Amino acid sequence: MSEEQIRAWRKSDLKDIQRVAWDTWADAYGPFIPEQDRQDFHDSYYALAKLKSLYASKLVEGCVAICEDQIVGYSKTYWNVQEANFFITSLYVLPKYQKLRLGKRMLEFGIQAARKYKVDRVWLGVMIDNTPAIEWYGRQGFVFEESKPFTIGKTTIQHLYGYKLI
Repeated sequence: MSEEQIRAWRKSDLKDIQRVAWDTWADAYGPFIPEQDRQDFHDSYYALAKLKSLYASKLVEGCVAICEDQIVGYSKTYWNVQEANFFITSLYVLPKYQKLRLGKRMLEFGIQAARKYKVDRVWLGVMIDNTPAIEWYGRQGFVFEESKPFTIGKTTIQHLYGYKLI
């Protein structure tokens, strides 16, 4: 097995990011979000043109996790200028590669990006039915304060929003 690596995303990674998002969604969200709703959301949010736009944005940064010479995880951050909040908007690791600390290392990549903005915390949202993710973020020091509805396709699910002090 080759050494695991976390690095900034590249434009050439976008198709692999699409794949990682889809495959991790099936595992994490499949039990509570119908496949068609996941597909509709993925087709819009992870469309190649949308990813290229996010990649080009000065407010968005991303990284990928590489293991066995392939992209097996990805994370994306967003600086919300209006609210002066820094968000980790995505953090996914393929199920087969979880437990290798790749998620923790990508989380740290996002925290390092946040420090450039002189903020004291990073924010994120996680679906309330995604118990393993909520527990993992809790172990990483996140505190969840509020819940808001989030819609994927025709399915609306509560999304917990929380922060970690940095």
